[in-house]
Amino acid sequence: MNRLVINSRMKNIFLSESTNSEYDALAHDYAFLYNIKTNRQGFSDESNHKSFVRKHEGLKAQAIAQFNANYDQMYKKYIALKKQYPAMLKQMQQTESLEEMAYQKPNFETYWDRARQNTFVNSLGLEKWIELAQTGKASKISKPSLDNVLDYDPYVDPKPNLNSTSVNMPMILKTPMGDYHLISGNAELKGIMDMHGNAKVWYIDGSKVDNESI
Repeated sequence: MNRLVINSRMKNIFLSESTNSEYDALAHDYAFLYNIKTNRQGFSDESNHKSFVRKHEGLKAQAIAQFNANYDQMYKKYIALKKQYPAMLKQMQQTESLEEMAYQKPNFETYWDRARQNTFVNSLGLEKWIELAQTGKASKISKPSLDNVLDYDPYVDPKPNLNSTSVNMPMILKTPMGDYHLISGNAELKGIMDMHGNAKVWYIDGSKVDNESI
């Protein structure tokens, strides 16, 4: 009988093999790898463990049929998935990191003095800035995406003790010119990226806004 073991902290994941049929072991591992690749929930919740195991059984049955139908093609897919496994684990760890961080929505009035340093925001004035900022939404951003964000300084000292505090989501604004600007939270964003490689930000789309219409 197969046994799937998943450590909730993602430090120890392995499969024991069985020999119920010719392709059982291969199908078992293929199903596990495919399940990992498509998993977007992480393992921070026990219900996610159970869902993963249930899905694994169905994927394994499909894989056995596919190995029987076209072994060479399926084996190539299996090898390709094995090569992606380290990247899969990293992505899942980042997913759990986002869930564990204590993010909170920023107070837009409190950040006015910082936000008004942006020329477009300053032209809006406080009331229109708050109206625009309220239309924003929480969004995930990865480290490579920061290359497109103006005003982000990757050399600032990161904010310490981020895992033990609530973090105001850094604010990123898209202006009518199409540029992306970091409005607040440089030190927080740097610290989160150093730890996890991604972060939640408060994304404000001002690309279609003009001073007359908001």
